[in-house]
Amino acid sequence: MLEEYKKKHTKPLVQHLILELNGDILETDEALFSISKNENIANIHPFFETLSTLLNTNNEDFNFSCIHLNIGNYTAICDIIIKTFSSDKKPLLIIHDLTEHYKTYQTTAQVRNESVINSQILELKNNYLKEKEAFKNTFIANFSHELRDPLTGILTFSDILSKTSLTAQQKDYIQILNSSSSFLKQMIDDILDISKIEAGKLELTIEPFSLSDLLEELKLNYTLKAKQKGIEFNYNFDTNLPQIVGGDSKRLRQVITNLLDNAIKFTPEGSVTLNVSLNQIRAQKASIHFEIIDTGIGIKKEHYKDIFSSFTQVSENDNYKGTGLGLAIVKYLVELTNSKVNVESELGKGTTFSTSINFLAHSGLKLTQQKKQTDIEFNPNKKYNILLVEDSEITQLSVLKILATKGQFFLDIASNPDDVISRISTFENEVDLILMDIKLKEHNGEDIAKQIRSLPERQHRKIPIIAMTAKVFKEDFKRYKKAGINDVLKKPFNERQFLKKLSEHLN
Repeated sequence: MLEEYKKKHTKPLVQHLILELNGDILETDEALFSISKNENIANIHPFFETLSTLLNTNNEDFNFSCIHLNIGNYTAICDIIIKTFSSDKKPLLIIHDLTEHYKTYQTTAQVRNESVINSQILELKNNYLKEKEAFKNTFIANFSHELRDPLTGILTFSDILSKTSLTAQQKDYIQILNSSSSFLKQMIDDILDISKIEAGKLELTIEPFSLSDLLEELKLNYTLKAKQKGIEFNYNFDTNLPQIVGGDSKRLRQVITNLLDNAIKFTPEGSVTLNVSLNQIRAQKASIHFEIIDTGIGIKKEHYKDIFSSFTQVSENDNYKGTGLGLAIVKYLVELTNSKVNVESELGKGTTFSTSINFLAHSGLKLTQQKKQTDIEFNPNKKYNILLVEDSEITQLSVLKILATKGQFFLDIASNPDDVISRISTFENEVDLILMDIKLKEHNGEDIAKQIRSLPERQHRKIPIIAMTAKVFKEDFKRYKKAGINDVLKKPFNERQFLKKLSEHLN
């Protein structure tokens, strides 16, 4: 029975042929191809035309792989073996039908090759995205730096002008100037925040803060903003809200102000409402619900996702200007708290944004004592020598004007490393503090700081160095510290921020 099964169900895969030395077929089992006796093998298929010289060798094995044969009605991919013998034994031709093997191998190889190709494509895409991200971050950093220098000048001279004798109209102009500067600064900060977000470098700082004070501040600010727009601002704050909570007050303020600014911008008439209520307090955590409702132009449902994309504004009306970053920042900051922003809207009738955020809430939370803002004073019996390493004329003039108002400073300005080192090394004019711009046109402030710290005299190595820069990521601070820089003054800065930073290192 086994032999019967084998004959019925087993397909032959090998054919044997005995040949004359000239290639004539003496005998064949015809297991695969139908080949007549006495026919010359060279006439069967072009491949065999090359075998005549091999048949005349003695005791040799010749192997040929992956040969495509089409003889009669039978087509196969074969391995071919030719065996020759000594004396009077005739050559043997063995044909192995390995069609299934080669098809499987080909499929496997194709899958493997496609996998390799796809992997290479993915690697190229990743490299492209990395290069794109690096280019974008470099562009944003340079763009931000170039904007912050003139903005520093605007803030400085607005502050100086406001302290002079002005007419009522001139005071109004200064107020407009300050308002425009604040708006520009906010846009720059938004762009930097998006850069931090996309680089995964923006983190929350959890500290105790007064929730009631923050809400009161928002109430006063947006009552005034809404009044200027000619709309109403309503607010409802739950009396059960904890007064002190643990969280990132700066980022919470950013979330609410972005949502309220957005609501006021897109509400030509009617009202904007801020509702804040307590969901629950459990396991020393307070879940607080924030809701911003407006009666503005509304949003189409298909645009709900688009409004949270960077640099996207779904309104086509040119009256509603902005960077399109506010809601993208809101979404990311809320997601950092493991929550999400919900939106409901009806076109032409208004929009509601809402979210619930968890804060620490327990009796151990204490506010740090806030120091009262006092006048910044320096030793009245001393004149300080300040070396400013800066190539922006606007910033040079801003620093000069600020220091001139105090009358206790000598200012020296340099931008070339050689000039900086030579001026520090001059004992006749000892430097008390160095203000170092990080991004000079032809030099790097960090490199200059390293040169200063490598000077042989101890007193030179100990001179306080304050970096003036817009680059304030965590890795930037680490790099500045490694270069020997003591502190950082973020651009743009105003007079008080500038003098306060100086006083921390001179008094």
